Amino acid sequence: MKKSELNLNVLVNSYNTLKDCYKDFAEESNSKIKGYIKDSCIQRFGYTYESAKKIMSKFLKKEYDKTEKDLTINNIFREMYGLGLIKNFEHWVDYREKRNTTSHEYNDQWTYPIIEVIPQFIVDIEFLINSLNGVLQDD
Repeated sequence: MKKSELNLNVLVNSYNTLKDCYKDFAEESNSKIKGYIKDSCIQRFGYTYESAKKIMSKFLKKEYDKTEKDLTINNIFREMYGLGLIKNFEHWVDYREKRNTTSHEYNDQWTYPIIEVIPQFIVDIEFLINSLNGVLQDD
């Protein structure tokens, strides 16, 4: 597959904003400002996850002729794991569960588990981007 057929820019940009936001969160000492940054991190986690999921689905459709029926969310993660394009299937299942939590209601009770997975999520997104760049051909 050619790089032009699978534009990673949205994923790379969302990854970069999440990474920068989380760095600010980790470095902030003012609890009120830290709370605002945490909210932003959770929002960025959500849209970075969605971007990654869409890129994975599009990749599998174009490169392996997978259909919507083939690509349940867990099957997307299984396929990508089997191809070595993500490191850990269970992490991605956990990210999906945490993402689903963010879309239903907002309260401090569930924000802590989400903010705690963001460092590993950043590592996993970087691995995904590098893996896809490795298999995509230049035009």
